[in-house]
Amino acid sequence: MKNISFIKAVFSFWVLLIIMSVLWLIYILYNNLNLIYSNMLVLFAFFISCVSFTLSISFIILIVFDVRREIIKERKKEKNIRDIYQYKQIADSPSMYN
Repeated sequence: MKNISFIKAVFSFWVLLIIMSVLWLIYILYNNLNLIYSNMLVLFAFFISCVSFTLSISFIILIVFDVRREIIKERKKEKNIRDIYQYKQIADSPSMYN
C-alpha cells in the first residue's frame, strides 16, 4: 500500500512539473516574443524550458508504463493464487465420513 501512495506522489510531482513547464513556456512566449530574437540568454532559457518539458513528458510516460506493468504482474499473481486455491479445494474436498 505504501508503494501505491509513493507512486501517486511521484505521478503528481511530474504532472505539476509539466504544468509548470507549459505555463512558463507560455509566459516566455507571450511576454517576451521580441526579446527572444534579440537576447541569447532568453533564447537559452527557452531552449532549456523546451528540454525540461520534453523530459518531463517522457518520464511521465515511463512511469505510467511501469505502473501498468506492475499492476498486470500483481493481477497475474493473484489469479494464479486463486486458481491454485480453487484446485486444492476441488482436489481435497472434505470427506463426509470424518
